[in-house]
Amino acid sequence: MKIAIVSPVMVPVPPKKYGGIELIVDELARGLAKKGHEITVFCCGGSTIEQKGITRVETCPYPTREHIEENRQWELNQMLTILGRQHEFDIIHFNYEPAVFRFDIDGAIVNLLDFFTVPVALTFHNTTDIQANVDYYHKTKSLHRHEMIFISENQRRPVSFFPNTKVIYNALPIEKFPFESEKENYLLFLGRITPFKGILEAIAVAQKTNVPLIIVAKVDPVDEEFYEKEVKDKIDGKLVRFVGEADFAGKTEYLKKAKCLLFPILWEEPFGLVMVEALACGTPVAAFRRGSVPEIIQDGDSGFIVDNVDEMVEAVGKTETISAEKCRESVEKRFSVERMVDEYESAFEKIAVKNK
Repeated sequence: MKIAIVSPVMVPVPPKKYGGIELIVDELARGLAKKGHEITVFCCGGSTIEQKGITRVETCPYPTREHIEENRQWELNQMLTILGRQHEFDIIHFNYEPAVFRFDIDGAIVNLLDFFTVPVALTFHNTTDIQANVDYYHKTKSLHRHEMIFISENQRRPVSFFPNTKVIYNALPIEKFPFESEKENYLLFLGRITPFKGILEAIAVAQKTNVPLIIVAKVDPVDEEFYEKEVKDKIDGKLVRFVGEADFAGKTEYLKKAKCLLFPILWEEPFGLVMVEALACGTPVAAFRRGSVPEIIQDGDSGFIVDNVDEMVEAVGKTETISAEKCRESVEKRFSVERMVDEYESAFEKIAVKNK
């Protein structure tokens, strides 16, 4: 098949540091190309994905994460570019939600998805519980002809009225993640410093357990005020250390040696790839019971699912009962790239046949 895979313009493919969606796009494109499909990846400038069977098309000159005020302009440019080339492909796979396709063009609100005539599949990577979007999806019947792919059952639930849906879990290249059974005495928080990721709760766990916490994270411009007012004073360089954002090698070094990854999310996280990354390194996860957590963590087997800070404190004290080997095995069985690629290939083939 000739498949277009469309990545958001905010982060390069593959990402240099932070960028879960772009990691998935990179692995999916490579996996499908290895199976003989002709893949065109539409992405932003700075992307380096390259492999036999893959054509890279950069639809904006740079990642818009650093130029956020220009993001919608470049999203529109990307979508119009693909719209003009749609008949080159058997299927187009967008890594955007349908609401992103709404634009004000000459005073009229249009959804550009309405202009695509070739088969389209969309993978939702963000939360689906924004009521305004749910209402829009429910009433806009023209969207219901497209295939909607979700990355967890919890994410699909609010919009299960879509007639064509499928859940395909994200994956990671397990062989790239170093395994370590001998752990050091520190907790790890990895991701973004933002209120709904639970950074304050992670710090509270460190303070209550007296186990050092290492924070490997980035601070987006929108969260700088929160960091300055709420977080910075709690970082003492001893019990709580902030090391900034890490590249892949640095991230996995912290992951493989951590006593436990803390994942005290305060929102309906659609997937949470960092949990799978920790498990791949043999590191257990203590996570709040939100979003996809119960689908990823096997309570008492690969980590602990808890409901508050005090329960997370208890979980930290029990991490020695979790087998590092079982953590790794859970990823090998459920979150391999091969499994994800096979499921997407099967879904794309069915969609293409159905639309002939």
